Amino acid sequence: MALPLAIPGFTADAYLQWAVHTGFRYYRNGAPPTIVLLVEFQQPLKAPARDALNAAGGIWISRRYLGFRFVSVTISLQSIPPLIPPSIPQQLANLQVALQRLSRQGARRGELAAPIAPPGTQLETKPRIFGGKPRAVIGIIDDGCPFAHRFYRPGSPQALSVSYLWDQGGKVMPGPAGPVATPFAYGAAYGATELNTILALATTPSGVVDEDTAYAMTGLPSLRGATSHGSQVMSHVAGKARPAYHVTRPAPPALPPLPARTDLVFVQLPADALDDPSGGWLEHYALDGMHAVHSYGRFMNAAQANLIVVNLSYGPQTGPHDGSSMLERAIDELSSNAVTHGYQFYVTLPSGNTNMARTHAEFNLASPGGAVDWFVAPDTQVPAFLEIWLPQGVTPTQVQIDISGPGVAALVAQPNDIVSSPNQTLDITAVLVPAASNRTLVLVAMAPTAHPARPGGTPHALATPGRWRVSVTPTQGTGGVADAYLARNDPNMGRARLGHSGYLDIATYDRNRFMREDEQLVAPPLPGSPIPAAGVCARGSFSGIATGAWTRVAAGYRYSDTKPANYSSGGPCHATSPRAGPDWAYATEESRVFAGRLGGGNRSATMVRLTGTSIAAPQYARELTVNLGAPLPAVAAVPGPPPWLNERAGGGFR
Repeated sequence: MALPLAIPGFTADAYLQWAVHTGFRYYRNGAPPTIVLLVEFQQPLKAPARDALNAAGGIWISRRYLGFRFVSVTISLQSIPPLIPPSIPQQLANLQVALQRLSRQGARRGELAAPIAPPGTQLETKPRIFGGKPRAVIGIIDDGCPFAHRFYRPGSPQALSVSYLWDQGGKVMPGPAGPVATPFAYGAAYGATELNTILALATTPSGVVDEDTAYAMTGLPSLRGATSHGSQVMSHVAGKARPAYHVTRPAPPALPPLPARTDLVFVQLPADALDDPSGGWLEHYALDGMHAVHSYGRFMNAAQANLIVVNLSYGPQTGPHDGSSMLERAIDELSSNAVTHGYQFYVTLPSGNTNMARTHAEFNLASPGGAVDWFVAPDTQVPAFLEIWLPQGVTPTQVQIDISGPGVAALVAQPNDIVSSPNQTLDITAVLVPAASNRTLVLVAMAPTAHPARPGGTPHALATPGRWRVSVTPTQGTGGVADAYLARNDPNMGRARLGHSGYLDIATYDRNRFMREDEQLVAPPLPGSPIPAAGVCARGSFSGIATGAWTRVAAGYRYSDTKPANYSSGGPCHATSPRAGPDWAYATEESRVFAGRLGGGNRSATMVRLTGTSIAAPQYARELTVNLGAPLPAVAAVPGPPPWLNERAGGGFR
């Protein structure tokens, strides 16, 4: 079947094509009335083009994207004139009209940026101008903001209190501490004055802050448990996590204080997005969050900040891994635009936790061909995605990609087309990604293997879990390496489990390799070694949004013996990527016995141990801020150095 969206001069990405092809049947509430795209314009967006698109009806773009090429666009499929009662065919026609309008204003491509509509919309208003004069701003985009914790209360010793909080999934709460205008037209926001009022109202006659009451007054999510992902990240940014320590090594030196006039901005991600572990929503909510922090630092205070550092401790496993994904280029645009205007803007990211998860495979196209097995997990209520990225200039006419599995004969990918299994449980979409990448993405979408526990959605057939075969065979003289990346389906921290990720496998893969600590560091294939015909590789399992030129990326290591954490993802990234691996490695494990690090919980006097590179990135964000954006000083050289150093730890262990 031909691609359903064919707009001259405009490329719709594989996920949008697939969602339209399937009639959005895997969305929780069926076909959505509103979708969000991340759109690339040929030139920075100007006010006349934005006003023309907004005025035509059905399209909304925030004024905060003026002057940028990568723009979050909300499209109401039921509001595209002429108004016709909604149905799937009419929604497709309305989407075609919206994309044509975007194309006429200079848009060149768009990606489906959110699997669900924004959590409520309201009229965009101009945010209040605060009286602060921040020198630096640290932004955290995460889940769980314990602003009432004693670490973050104004007046506490060396406290880094929250200056601005935007709850993207929040609702306007009545009362004397009602929220201020939001940076975008959804959610609820609070300034320092409102948060201080809430703390005062939640203080008991004996002078004790009732933290639960304070959290209830805002309606903030993820604060009922002992800890949250966001509280751990906040404690590492604020320097309140327990320093890594081990008897065989001296304790690290005390952390230097943050610069005077450093403001903390927190963006709370919405619950529905966090329930989608694949990370497709990052292109909408995370990018809006970055622009919100940028607006606070540059336009919402009496003086403009000279340094803005945003920490995002999330990331997908999928993507081209060459720095050309739209979110990576949007981050690069924010950072390079800052340099042009005389200030600094950085985004710190974790390298990822999939080094040993078997989510990456390589196919050597100079060989006769090869295959890997994809184990599709049972009891999974959401679709499973596998992305196969061909080298530049190679198309499915030169390479045969076929998928076969229980009850489904081999299904072969076709260029710029969608092919589906007879039972409608497997779809393969091949789309040439233009511009910076110029590579073909072959998206393999597997239907859920279990019906959703929550009501809603469109009834659909279930895929069969088990072993599926993914074969890549060159049919014409070609070369290079094709990479396959498996999307995550395991839940984000604190969220309900809707499925399992599955994994990739080959007959020769050593399933016990993770038990041998030294071997996993130098496990074949070694850096620079030949690529097998088909292999499941720990190398190259880097986060899918951390391969850009301007991002700042942190890996994790074990403090007791300065060895990379076995889960910490590394390079090499794709040959055309501007980076080989992370910038630095930070302590995320204390020792072989004490996993993780102790960080702050949701309430005062609680410390909870967390593991993963999510806590490496905020350490990098803090150090960048302490150094006011200047290059970080060198660390002690690693003897050798070992062959894995650059791809697993970058410049060394901090």
